[in-house]
Amino acid sequence: MKSLFKLIANFFNYLRNFRTIRKFGKINKKLYKTLEDREVDRIILKGNILKMVKEYIAINTSSEFIPPWIKSNAEIREEILLKYGEEMKHLDVKIYHNLKLSA
Repeated sequence: MKSLFKLIANFFNYLRNFRTIRKFGKINKKLYKTLEDREVDRIILKGNILKMVKEYIAINTSSEFIPPWIKSNAEIREEILLKYGEEMKHLDVKIYHNLKLSA
């Protein structure tokens, strides 16, 4: 008997808060979509950074005798921040001193 009263009370509580529940449901759907889009943008940005670093370092050297010009991590980091700094700040992606990307 007690559970029947509880069910009825929960039903009336739901009816009383129906508009609020519905409004927050719509907001949550929009936020989830925005979160997915942002995550996709982060993945694309990280791929672009990796591609740029491979080209900047010139990893594909074909000579065995002439070593590739070695660039320090600080130089590579500054080049990344120069090209992609604004986009990284917008998407909250950080680069550490050992060239690892966050998030």
